[in-house]
Amino acid sequence: MRLPRARNGTGRAREVLKGTSGWTVAALAGVAAAVAAGTLPDVIKSWLGEQRPFLTVLCVVAAGVFAGINLWQQRSRGVGIVVALPREEWREPWNAQWTVAAADHARRGHDSCFTVRRAVPSSGSGAERNATREDALGVAYELMSARLTELSAADPSTPVSLYVNAALPDAFELGAKFKSHVQRELRGMHDIPERVTLPQRSERPHTDFFPAVRISGRLKDPLSTAEAVRAAKLAEVVEEPHFESDPEGRAVAVVVHLSDNPLMVAQALRAAGAGCADARGEWARCRAALVIDGGPANLPETTADFELVVRHVYASWRAWNRARPQYADLTHRLFIAAPASVAFALGWLFGHTMRVVEHPHETGETCTSS
Repeated sequence: MRLPRARNGTGRAREVLKGTSGWTVAALAGVAAAVAAGTLPDVIKSWLGEQRPFLTVLCVVAAGVFAGINLWQQRSRGVGIVVALPREEWREPWNAQWTVAAADHARRGHDSCFTVRRAVPSSGSGAERNATREDALGVAYELMSARLTELSAADPSTPVSLYVNAALPDAFELGAKFKSHVQRELRGMHDIPERVTLPQRSERPHTDFFPAVRISGRLKDPLSTAEAVRAAKLAEVVEEPHFESDPEGRAVAVVVHLSDNPLMVAQALRAAGAGCADARGEWARCRAALVIDGGPANLPETTADFELVVRHVYASWRAWNRARPQYADLTHRLFIAAPASVAFALGWLFGHTMRVVEHPHETGETCTSS
């Protein structure tokens, strides 16, 4: 992990000058020098005569321009935190490229950034693997939490962008830790989680990352009529999916399919009925299921749609639960295929009550990574 020093005011000014044309800088510098030297009023007098109102307005405008530039230079662009949790069998070039791209985007868009990288095991015996995995997630959380606590103490208004590259179960559980630990530790310090944005890697050409989800209580807000219509187009809710459930099953399955994986829903329902282990190694069969299916298309790459679909999942699950009190004592299991930012957000919403199952949901044993 490397902690670069935050840029000072001079560094920010240099970035501003880099993004400004030479002619503009020269013009502003000339105006400033002329005003400071007292020569500009004399020049205008010789051109226009004694026009004091015009000179007064010109001086006020010049002062306003430079005050605005100074405030813009001093604004906080926040911090970018890059969290990379590669599984052992992941393709190294892909993983390394993501981390480099995320760190570069964080440096360009923020005053400072740092990277947390912990390898998550995907081999070994069940108990050993689970313990090592928990350690890796715990260390990543502790490093992230320490930085957030430092930021909140120094400047509670600092915005944070959290870049997450992890297998979906790991992203989900990291979101759960963020909910249950970070907010409690930062209580009374202006709730820094309310200012966290999750950038998502874009699949569009000439675009690297876009702000996907903002972590805040807004994700629990009920959908308006117009939002419900839009959400239904993004993902269909199937309250009574057809699958071979176990009448004696100890769990309820929540299947969330929000990426182009055509076989995912059928595989998840088959594993839910036949029984499989969750990411922590606990095995169970499911008695009932709720499916939220985005179909064959990926989500539109906009903050509004990503946040809307997260709220859609939350609202659908709450409504399904309220309508079926007979399942209140069963455990909840999440089967998910979605962007990592969505998995993290759902962990923030559900992680304290729900266990995630790894894809491809192999029955009878702990499954491989997403």
